[in-house]
Amino acid sequence: MRIEASGAVMGTPIATLAEAELTFLDHVAAADGSAEISGGLLAIATGEDESHSAQTASSVWRVYADDALIGFGIRALQGDRHAAEFLIAPDHRGQGLGEELLSTILDEEPSSWCWSHGDHPAAQRLADKHGLGRDRVLYQMRTESGLNLDDLPQTSAPDNVTIRSFSPGDEEGWRQVNNAAFDWHPEQGSQTAEDFAEIIQAPDFDPDSVILATRDDQVIGFHQTKLTDFDDEGRLGEVYVVGVDPSVHAKGVGKALTIEGMRRMVAAGAKVIELYVESDNAPALGLYERLGFHVAVAHVSYAPASSTERNQE
Repeated sequence: MRIEASGAVMGTPIATLAEAELTFLDHVAAADGSAEISGGLLAIATGEDESHSAQTASSVWRVYADDALIGFGIRALQGDRHAAEFLIAPDHRGQGLGEELLSTILDEEPSSWCWSHGDHPAAQRLADKHGLGRDRVLYQMRTESGLNLDDLPQTSAPDNVTIRSFSPGDEEGWRQVNNAAFDWHPEQGSQTAEDFAEIIQAPDFDPDSVILATRDDQVIGFHQTKLTDFDDEGRLGEVYVVGVDPSVHAKGVGKALTIEGMRRMVAAGAKVIELYVESDNAPALGLYERLGFHVAVAHVSYAPASSTERNQE
């Protein structure tokens, strides 16, 4: 067994992964039932996510046995922290290879936060052995398949609140609400005007995919949706980001935005809708469960002991 590494200096992305490597990742994801390496982290490290490329220092590790690829690890600067993910092929697990790969990653960057896509006992054991604490749990929730509009309630906005699509000129209000709602979030918070300009100027940007809540012509909430191909039966919709200005007292804005976005996605062909939500966000979890979502996967982030201790102070 050998481990080979490739890295990138600040601002210089790793070359696009080879087709064989992407095929390997797909095969492991199919065997496990979910991706072990997130598309977002791959996009940052390879430079496909241009919004991060200027600040990204990344590394990729490949594990081989008899010249066959049997493991893969990746680390990239995500927001203000280093995120790392890694996997070993199912038929080579239980041999200590995952521990060796994790040790290699942490030797290079001890401050790395490591994600486990699925609340696996083996990941917990590895984390404990290397002094990483369970810090964050992100739920991936889904509806049942075969959604139609009759399954969803009608949108009902609070008094004096208008629910409408994005229009040119709304971007600064949208950005301000986003940054206020997610000031705690390492990736979603602190967005710049340039970040939002990049979204709006993208060739495939659809104004109807961003639903705004306004009051007195001021943006007080938003719901950014996404649609992707799912299978031959329909499309996959995603409640991508929902945010409400925490300084505004207008109960029901988040619910109205969520329902309106779901209705638009189903009308556009979505048969399943998914979302990601923090496990400790009880109000949001309650709303999503009432709207028919269930937890499909728990994504767990393990942090260095110094970080978890600081967060508990």
